Amino acid sequence: MNAGLVTEQQDPEKLRFQVELEFVQCLANPHYLNFLAQRDYFKDSRFVNYLKYLQYWKDPHYAKFLKYPQCLHFLELLQYESFRKELANAQCVRFIEDQQLLHWQHYSYKRMRLQQSHLDNLHQQHAQQQQQQQQQQSTHQQTTQQQSGMLPPPQQQPASSQATGLPFAGLQPQHHQPGQPLQSQTRLLQMDQKPLQSLPQNSLNTK
Repeated sequence: MNAGLVTEQQDPEKLRFQVELEFVQCLANPHYLNFLAQRDYFKDSRFVNYLKYLQYWKDPHYAKFLKYPQCLHFLELLQYESFRKELANAQCVRFIEDQQLLHWQHYSYKRMRLQQSHLDNLHQQHAQQQQQQQQQQSTHQQTTQQQSGMLPPPQQQPASSQATGLPFAGLQPQHHQPGQPLQSQTRLLQMDQKPLQSLPQNSLNTK
């Protein structure tokens, strides 16, 4: 106990910091503000000047130590005399407390939604990365197999009849009228009707 008192006496700035930090955060409690208003603290000019002095807690260098950041909003409102007078009204204090609860509930719900949305985005990005990696691995395996000769060569498309020089490459479909035989059929019939003696002798020999 004595060692603690000696330490605090040797470091008054640290003690002052702790006291002012605790007092500023008490301003986030509307019932505490009602207590101060009913005891006429807000009518004391010295206390009002002290509230002006405490605005340095808005600096991010000091605000990072606050656990109840709503106290900064009340500290700003306490700079107005009209707000200090209304704090003596119990109905006004209950209204402020209800607004605080609604704000905390909305903030908690909104924060949960933001966290869930962030997790969903992370899962979606992870799934897309895995899919891209699988596609890259599959493409790499196919390329490796083709280079090593494990896969059959790709099938070649058949060349056109004109390029191969087939005997029927230059034939075109013939148009004819219904009821008339085709010229090719007429030629075959004429050849069948000719006697064999009229055919050349070489055509009967097989090659």
